[in-house]
Amino acid sequence: MTTEITMLLIVLGLLFLLTFVQGAYTAKTYGIKKAGGTREDIPFPQPGFGGTLYRVIANLKEGLFYFVPLVLLTAILDVSNSYTVWGAQLYVIARVLHVPLYLAGSILRGAAFGLAVLGCGLLGYGLIGV
Repeated sequence: MTTEITMLLIVLGLLFLLTFVQGAYTAKTYGIKKAGGTREDIPFPQPGFGGTLYRVIANLKEGLFYFVPLVLLTAILDVSNSYTVWGAQLYVIARVLHVPLYLAGSILRGAAFGLAVLGCGLLGYGLIGV
């Protein structure tokens, strides 16, 4: 398994973890019966921490629209070089850092997002055979 695919699995694991935390938080806040039901009595998005978790997850999903195809192209085209490896690693590190920065309301979350974009740029640069 290439480093790029490993990084993809790590970021998907992060998405799974955040989704699990969001579900657990909803169950704790509104009760297991409401959380496990239709959730019609639960506001959407939830106020406070629940809403912030929702936005963190949504932001991560939006970033995956760029990262996943680039990583899959590295596998399909059998391309793995220093640019694609560093790009994938930078993306994952930036996305992992983005989560606590976002949850804390830090303005530095923009810098983490920027590093993730740079990681995707490096992946693309490595794919075009430079």
